Amino acid sequence: MPEEGILAFKNARIITPMRVIDNGVLIVRQGKIFDVGPEDKVKISQEGEVIDVAGRYLAPGFIDIHLHGGGGADAMDATEEAMERISAVHAKGGTTSLVLTTLTAPMKKITEAVKVIESVKGKRLPGAEVLGAHIEGPYFSMEQRGAQNPKFLKEPEPEEYMKLLNESDCILRVSAAPELRGGLELGRELKRRKILASIGHTNATYQDILAAIEAGYTHVTHIYSGMSGVRRVNGYRISGVIESTLLLDELTTEIIADGHHLPPSLMRLVVKAKGLDKVSLVTDATRAAGLGPGRYSVGGLETIVEDEVTEGFEISTEKGNYVVKLLTREAFAGSAALMNRCVRNMVRLVGLSIQDAVKMASINPAKLIGVDEKKGSLTKGKDADLVVFDEQVNIMMTVVGGRVVYKREKLG
Repeated sequence: MPEEGILAFKNARIITPMRVIDNGVLIVRQGKIFDVGPEDKVKISQEGEVIDVAGRYLAPGFIDIHLHGGGGADAMDATEEAMERISAVHAKGGTTSLVLTTLTAPMKKITEAVKVIESVKGKRLPGAEVLGAHIEGPYFSMEQRGAQNPKFLKEPEPEEYMKLLNESDCILRVSAAPELRGGLELGRELKRRKILASIGHTNATYQDILAAIEAGYTHVTHIYSGMSGVRRVNGYRISGVIESTLLLDELTTEIIADGHHLPPSLMRLVVKAKGLDKVSLVTDATRAAGLGPGRYSVGGLETIVEDEVTEGFEISTEKGNYVVKLLTREAFAGSAALMNRCVRNMVRLVGLSIQDAVKMASINPAKLIGVDEKKGSLTKGKDADLVVFDEQVNIMMTVVGGRVVYKREKLG
């Protein structure tokens, strides 16, 4: 009988941050990567199960640090069943770790969601592992609210956010508009707690961003979405958050690469300006992810999901690449994408190598939330979070902690 907990992947094109190893072998023991390398350097023992990848890619599992839901469930549903459903559907897209994201709502609702996220953190779930929570709102600019519910937008109040931060150990990042009264104080508190302070849904100027960086903000939430650009004041041009993000080396950022939020030209610009190490891919997925067209609710706002193809715009026209908008169609409302679609778009639409696209969905986000010592790359000793996919980035198998949580078909 094969020894339980041992897997050997062979005939793989193994993606590491430095190279692609053809005819590679990777050994998993007790949920960790035991060995990895070319087939002539790594011995496959008689123990455990041998999986023939048949020349497909073997990559580190994707890490999504900004998603709200999927499979009809949302983090704000605040139930373990919802978290399990989100975990399962995103594993089908190659995601092995995720940071569940709340949205603008009454603080009581946000607190309830965070408590449930904390209860499932690190637990064995049907699919991707939940690493923690991302608090997106309610401390946002009204002018740049996007699909955040305007009823509940407010300025940061220490007595409110300190209670939330003190009661939870699972909060990994917070997105806020630093120009709001109290925004810089919030940034300093997040920095003190080593929580990723992210600039989001903001109408800030360049000077505001400089102050934000000094206060501890280091990341920018979904670039181009919910943020200011160049504007004119008394005839003078004032730089906004977009230009500040592209210019300042102190800031990292993320792209919603669903094929709708940003055209290829802007995604290329972000990568060119920031470099491959400072850009991560996120889905910003809603409860519609993994489902088809229809109407859904996001934070009390009605949204519509449709298979939109618009002539004259640089968007993905791939069948089934659904777009999510407010019912009025005046703004996007998250996405319906799984992470493999984002990786595929960076290759097909932007022109990145598969290695670089995977890097933006694995080791880059791992570094942002401080889990890169155990996740994000296929390195000896790290968690055996793996994904197998073909040339079109169709997911064949997803492995979380050495456990197969999704398998599309026979690999051999």
